[in-house]
Amino acid sequence: MKMGKFSPVAQAPRYLQQFQCVGSACVENCCTGWQVSIDKPTYQKYQAIKIEPLASLLRQHVQKNSGPVSVSGSYASIALKTEEACPFLDEARLCQIHAGLGAQALSNTCSEYPRIYTLEGVQAGVAASLSCPEAARLALASADAVELDSFTLPFANLSLVPFNRRVGPVAEAEPDLVRRHARLLREALIMVIKHPDLTAAQALVVCGLLLRQVAKVAADVQAQGGDALAADQGMSDAFEQYLNPNFLEHAAAHVESLNIPKELQASLLMGATQKFLADNGGRPSFRALIAEVQAGLQAQSSQGAERLKEFGAAHPHVLKNYLVNSMVVSLFPRNGSAELEADFMALAVRFALIKFYLQALAARADQPFGIDECVRVTYVVVRNIEHNRRFMPMVLQSLRDNDALRMEVLATLVG
Repeated sequence: MKMGKFSPVAQAPRYLQQFQCVGSACVENCCTGWQVSIDKPTYQKYQAIKIEPLASLLRQHVQKNSGPVSVSGSYASIALKTEEACPFLDEARLCQIHAGLGAQALSNTCSEYPRIYTLEGVQAGVAASLSCPEAARLALASADAVELDSFTLPFANLSLVPFNRRVGPVAEAEPDLVRRHARLLREALIMVIKHPDLTAAQALVVCGLLLRQVAKVAADVQAQGGDALAADQGMSDAFEQYLNPNFLEHAAAHVESLNIPKELQASLLMGATQKFLADNGGRPSFRALIAEVQAGLQAQSSQGAERLKEFGAAHPHVLKNYLVNSMVVSLFPRNGSAELEADFMALAVRFALIKFYLQALAARADQPFGIDECVRVTYVVVRNIEHNRRFMPMVLQSLRDNDALRMEVLATLVG
């Protein structure tokens, strides 16, 4: 891809400046076990290929979807089984399409993964899915890795960017509170997460309290006919309450004082894990991780919690970087208040699983524990759970059935 005179500029975390696919050196190749989406122009291009044996492989493995084109632009696909490698990988685990036809012949999915492009009004953004091991390593490595910088996109103009999510400009009379102030809300949540006196888990609880108040204001205003001034005042009051320096100064102590039943926490999170394994099997890396987690849980040692706490004190940015990246990847931009709390709780569940697995690994005194384990757990969880469209709705429904999908339960999940 070539940059043009008017190449668009996006807001992007700093780690993307360093990101480069490591190819066959990747510890878990992205060309294994997923359905690879193929956009229509790429599909049509592949149909015209005459070079053998590539032409035969393309006809055999690239199948046109039977349903309508998805929002993501999926027109055809390469369907892979859980442990099956893409048929276009050669013996060195490198792409034959790329080697034979050049990078310009790759589909949007193959050429852009793990990048996720967003458009909010006229502001473009890009971040990476941490299901990519190299992206996870870079994103979690340093305290400033997720700081946003201006980033020139490798496209000649904005219309060529394969946006994953688009949100139009906000109308002056936009009635939805969250839609009207989405950028401000995102910045407030990120500010809380980065607060130096809060751990990642503590910050997530405070973010949950803030979002609960904002959602309540939005619902009340909607029920009363949509008074924009009342909505803005309500949001201002919520910010004043939860972003107040005095509140944040004592927030850690407040969260730590909450009663967190560890047995219930373990039951909820291990139950979700076992349900995932029963329904999906999971990739080999996920099954191997859970075997290690179970060994750590059987150790029945308090060392895991203490070891993880010590690591968090020495490297407070690691889990915070995951949360900040997730905010810009999965929560924003958004069209409005609908599903805000559910989307946030889905993030909280994923964070809780990562922290739970890390604590179990840390309980194994005979095994090393550090940044490498954090990177591995992060990309394995994101790759298996965040990318599974059926699993998270199932977990959220299970929490609803147990009256646990409430902000009040958030501290129990992530504490």
